[in-house]
Amino acid sequence: MRTKSCFLALTLVFSVISLHAQREETVLGSRNLGFSGIWGGSKHQVSRFGNNNQYVHGWHFGLEFGKALTVGFGGYNLNDDILWDNVPGQRFDMHWRTFNLGYAIQSYRAVHPVINFDAGRGKVKLLDEGIDDRVFVIQPSAGIEINVLRWFHLGLEGGYRFVTDSDLPNYSDRELSGAFGQASLRFGFSWGRFRKHDRD
Repeated sequence: MRTKSCFLALTLVFSVISLHAQREETVLGSRNLGFSGIWGGSKHQVSRFGNNNQYVHGWHFGLEFGKALTVGFGGYNLNDDILWDNVPGQRFDMHWRTFNLGYAIQSYRAVHPVINFDAGRGKVKLLDEGIDDRVFVIQPSAGIEINVLRWFHLGLEGGYRFVTDSDLPNYSDRELSGAFGQASLRFGFSWGRFRKHDRD
């Protein structure tokens, strides 16, 4: 199930990238997939765990290619352990590390769409019971990115966290999964210029 879900999500992301690249002067244009920048920063999510909306802190680092595609890695964790369903004795914590793919559509514009895909292993902990379990997390998201400064970009996105492989009693994959809103702070630099396709 996990492998099929991951493969399906990756296929969808690359299909969107390929279709768009044929129309826009982005990754597959005359610039090719040349190394064009380095970016890193933080991600800040609000998502639901149990009966509560919780804050999730994340970080990311990636290499940019063709001024559109970013490939990197990152991680997420709850800001603090929580009481699942606000019931004493249910202290809960979760963290996960991911491989990241990001694609910016017309990234030269001050405000432009972005698509992101994160996937990786994580761990869920029931602290009062001394139990932990390894899970697999897939996080597709989409939104807009604002080029505040050349070296600072702000992303505002929405997505869904799919959690699989949970073997904990009373904590199913569905309960651990959920929608999220996210603000991404990206610091770095891109070099080179955007070039138009040569026309016949």
